[in-house]
Amino acid sequence: MTIAARLSPTRDHPSIGLSGLIPDPRARAAVFLAGLGVSLWVTASGLPRHAGIAALAALALAGAAWLMLAAVNSGPLVPAAVMVMGAAGGVIAVTDQYGLIFAGVAAASAAVTFGPLTAAVLTGAGPAAFAVTAAVQGMFPGRLLEAATVCLAGMVAGVSRRAVVQRARQGALIATARQRAEVASQQAELATERIRLGRELHDVLAHTLGALSIQLTALDTLARNGTGREELLAQIERSHQLVGVGLDEARQAVRALREDTMPLAGQLERLCALHSAGLEVCGTPRQVRAEARLALYRAAQEALTNAGRHAPGAEVSVRLAFGSGEVTVSVLNSRPRPAAHSRPSGTGGGYGLRGMRERVLQAGGQLQAGPAGDGGWQVTARIPA
Repeated sequence: MTIAARLSPTRDHPSIGLSGLIPDPRARAAVFLAGLGVSLWVTASGLPRHAGIAALAALALAGAAWLMLAAVNSGPLVPAAVMVMGAAGGVIAVTDQYGLIFAGVAAASAAVTFGPLTAAVLTGAGPAAFAVTAAVQGMFPGRLLEAATVCLAGMVAGVSRRAVVQRARQGALIATARQRAEVASQQAELATERIRLGRELHDVLAHTLGALSIQLTALDTLARNGTGREELLAQIERSHQLVGVGLDEARQAVRALREDTMPLAGQLERLCALHSAGLEVCGTPRQVRAEARLALYRAAQEALTNAGRHAPGAEVSVRLAFGSGEVTVSVLNSRPRPAAHSRPSGTGGGYGLRGMRERVLQAGGQLQAGPAGDGGWQVTARIPA
């Protein structure tokens, strides 16, 4: 590290004394100038009549250095101004004790602006200049102890002020970081909620519109093949049921987003009735949180849809189990009948095994899907509740 780097002050040169406590810049400048003027007047009035040009020049340099410290925030002029003011105060103090004001202010300014080592070096300019001037004039040691004490007191005051400033800055940085974290958290929650809303709308619309599209295709096929009036009316009635179920699911999705919906067992009962599947409820039914309830319902819905698509005519059963620490929904279908009609008879999900697994994982659970029994298929979703 170079000497210039060691002497580089902090970015913001904090004011010392009462002026640093005033927030308004104009009022702070007025108090500062008033303090400087009083110090110059007191020191000048305390100089003896026989004081030479050196003392007057030192007083002028001290005042100019003080003004420079107020005007300059960074750069090599700051340590130079501190050193000049301290040295000038030491020179004046040989013949006028009020010169120690400038030495003390220089020491405090050094301690506020720089680190301990640099501040000690700059503060030493005052007592050193006093000692040299007193020795030349044959007045050593004179007020040397008093000069050292004033400079030490100035350093202590400056270090204390520096700690206050640093704590204030640190507090401001922490507050800013917290605000940014809160904003980021709110944005993340908003994005998550948007994704959730989009997923729910997609699931409801895809399930209902897909099912209706399949049913209309089936109706068109039946009409072209000259199917009887009774079967056509039955299929039309089924289309009406699908539309009604779709509207009901949309309402359930809205209620689920508001965390106010019917019990899971009731939802699965209606779903199983639509798919002609059996339902078994094990354990004592209880309230399930909205996210888990919706994930289990969607998993059962997609599993039943897939069973209707890929295993038409197979027997399908749904099991809802309320355990001590989790809720489980299992959908099991047997081997499809060889003579089953190939036309889909269930609803279209458009959801998929991957979507089921993602939803269950987001709710904190697990999903398993695979062969079961003699050519059947089973989907099991477990979510802590």
